[in-house]
Amino acid sequence: MSKSVLVIAAVLLAGLVGAASMFMGRQPDPTIGAEVDQYFDQSAAVEERVRALEAAVAQERNARQLLEEEMQILYAQIESLGEQREEQGEQQPTDAIAMRGFSDEMRQQRDAQLSQGRSTRLVDAGFSSDRAEWILKRESELQMEAMQARFDARRSGEPADPFDPAMNPAAALRAEIGDLEYEQYLRADNRPTAVAVGTVFESSPGQAAGLQRGDNITAYGGVRVFDAADLNREIMAGQAGESVVVEITREGMPMQVVLPRGPIGVSTGRFPRRR
Repeated sequence: MSKSVLVIAAVLLAGLVGAASMFMGRQPDPTIGAEVDQYFDQSAAVEERVRALEAAVAQERNARQLLEEEMQILYAQIESLGEQREEQGEQQPTDAIAMRGFSDEMRQQRDAQLSQGRSTRLVDAGFSSDRAEWILKRESELQMEAMQARFDARRSGEPADPFDPAMNPAAALRAEIGDLEYEQYLRADNRPTAVAVGTVFESSPGQAAGLQRGDNITAYGGVRVFDAADLNREIMAGQAGESVVVEITREGMPMQVVLPRGPIGVSTGRFPRRR
């Protein structure tokens, strides 16, 4: 391997590390930090701990998105530097040019393969080819819109709300295509389409209503829920303590239970049913 290739590889690596370092140097949101502390506070109410954990997960998701944005900026700067050198008539090493062309080609092939694979899965899930392509295109547009919304929020000095639909591409896509197609969309990517019940806590409303490990919550108060974030959002809506019809499936059979609006008293996730 020539020295020029080693130099270029070192520069790219240093740039990526620098982007990560810049991001990690950002000051954390003290409000979110306080909520995360509540999650680890065993004396806090279950509802407060759930909300704190939700905030921590959302913060981690935003952190990854911000790092991706920093990396995109870095790539753009590297490409711009190469263009400036060409405009100034500087001769680039032959193997450096070849390396950049090879990297671009590999990235394009990877992106094309990922897109084609997802399109195929959507068609297999029941979408037409045109509809699958539209969903992928719209998904990308909504991700860009969410990225812009987060950028605008940071520029204005306002804290980014991870639960704001404008910053949540998945929620925006669901609103546009409707629950039936959104469920197909999730199934195509092998993602959960209901909230799996794990441990049912003693003396909890869930235990009193007869919930069992392995049940799947599909709707809360008449609103379809696909994940724990959907469920927690609906729990916080309405009047606390009012009776709410919760739809579940148990071993494939649909059922209904009635719960007071508030913490259900179960852990959620993907859990095998106990035999």
